[in-house]
Amino acid sequence: MNSTVLDGKIVSRDTLRVTPGGVATLNLILNHQSTQSENGQEVTVEVEMTAVAFGDLAKQMNSVKVGDAVSIKGFLSRKSRYSPFPILHITQFKI
Repeated sequence: MNSTVLDGKIVSRDTLRVTPGGVATLNLILNHQSTQSENGQEVTVEVEMTAVAFGDLAKQMNSVKVGDAVSIKGFLSRKSRYSPFPILHITQFKI
């Protein structure tokens, strides 16, 4: 299974664009900070994750502004065919 839920704040976002195939696309960066329990210890976690939304979801997310707190659900994939770096493909979000 490949399912990710991440809460955080939007620290960067691109302008909504449309691919040559006519699909709306929105790229953003989400900053997550939390405390997690690992091996009986409290661990402070901070991560910035690149994320992308497509289609109607991208249009809905176009109202999200830098600094907004959001909860994002989606799946991880490579950023591109030749890049090993992950990107979160958004399938659901809540402000």
